[in-house]
Amino acid sequence: MKKSLFKILILIACSLSCFQLCFAQIKLNIALNSRPLPYLADWYKPINGQMIVSYVPGQLPLDASVKIKTTLLDFNGSVIANSTIGSANIYRLMMGANLFSMSDALQLQNLVLLGSAQSLLQRTGRLMAGQYQLNVQIVNVQGDKIYAEQTRPFFVTSYQLPVLMQPANGASLDARVAQNIISFRWTNVVPTAEQGTRYRVQVFEVLAEQTDMQAYRSNRPLLDEEAIRGSNQFLWRSSLPMLDSTANNRFIWTVQTLDEKGEPLPTNDAFTQARSEPSVFTIYRKNTSAPAEKK
Repeated sequence: MKKSLFKILILIACSLSCFQLCFAQIKLNIALNSRPLPYLADWYKPINGQMIVSYVPGQLPLDASVKIKTTLLDFNGSVIANSTIGSANIYRLMMGANLFSMSDALQLQNLVLLGSAQSLLQRTGRLMAGQYQLNVQIVNVQGDKIYAEQTRPFFVTSYQLPVLMQPANGASLDARVAQNIISFRWTNVVPTAEQGTRYRVQVFEVLAEQTDMQAYRSNRPLLDEEAIRGSNQFLWRSSLPMLDSTANNRFIWTVQTLDEKGEPLPTNDAFTQARSEPSVFTIYRKNTSAPAEKK
């Protein structure tokens, strides 16, 4: 009984070997960086990884001309983008390993994005921070036969924005000092962005009859400048009449964190545009007191 079973197993193994020899084989291996560069247009760079399509000819003919079908999914597995098979490039596979960049796998120019991902990508060139999946299929030219398929997860890093330190929220500054210079300080973004960050300081004047947040959301900034690269502080020589008792003395400020291209860093809340939680400060003049805090 055991000898018969052994013979059957040998026959099955031999049959599979013959089958593999008769038919050509196409295998797919995607080596995708788990945290690729945030701009999808930069996926051609080697740091993002590469895709290898291996082709082994067999005795029976197989058309080695193939197309790549790409699907992007969010962390729930919902489709957010699909490639168009009709306009996909045709590749003629050579025997052995055929190397492709991750931009070939992504097919950004041939990708149809759905919902909010489309407007975000058109505006910023990136996806929102979070977890995604890249599914790639190697198919025939007609797109109706799948030769190989693989799915790889990747992440778009979410950053913790800087915390404003000075002036602290609710601080009151001496007008004699503020007349000459006001020092702004904040913590660094976490984690440190590999491509570098830039900090943009914005100060808004809170006008009479305005709440602090109304001024923040609607007024033009009195100060809107970038700090020196690598620095998390900024010195403001405002030239405002701080000593004038009739002048307004309430301000709200924030720091916007930008990437190397000047775009807001991706966070879980795209509405903030990478602006830190704002802080309010007032200017204190001798023999006067700061106004009551506004809501």
